[in-house]
Amino acid sequence: MLPFPVRVDEEIAAEKFHRDLEWLRGDRAQQLGLRLVDQRPIYAVVRIPGVRANEQEDDYYVRLGAEYYDKWPPTAAFVTPGTWDPASPGTRWLPTVQCQGINWFGLHAPYNSNYDGKSVNLPQLLCFTFTAEYYMVPHSPSEDSVWQQGRHTLTATLSRLAEILRHPHYRGPSGQ
Repeated sequence: MLPFPVRVDEEIAAEKFHRDLEWLRGDRAQQLGLRLVDQRPIYAVVRIPGVRANEQEDDYYVRLGAEYYDKWPPTAAFVTPGTWDPASPGTRWLPTVQCQGINWFGLHAPYNSNYDGKSVNLPQLLCFTFTAEYYMVPHSPSEDSVWQQGRHTLTATLSRLAEILRHPHYRGPSGQ
């Protein structure tokens, strides 16, 4: 079982987080349609398009947090525009994703579990190794897929989310 994430020094995390968000100014982020919408010292909101089979795009917003960064991946949740609160099931702001041919991603809203005797209640779990929440619930990933400080950055988190929000995995919003 993997260890539970531990919060890091907020000033150091904010500096690393801010530095790594610069990736969003580059060509690859632009090709993926990613755009920084809001940035604060300890969190940022990024627009990521959901692309359907017919090429129709739906905007989604992901809030990344630096509470554990970069010892651990950023926290991540799909959020409602303006408030940046976690998007609820059955709303326009939570995507429907069906992972065909991959087993490295899951989206659970909400997610309730016990981990090492502690109750874990998350409004949302973007379940893959590049989110801090993944390490807050019981998992046993392969060693080569685990977050590695100094090797991985929030770029990995955003790239994976952009991948999952495209056809054939992305199906559209979970509600109106």
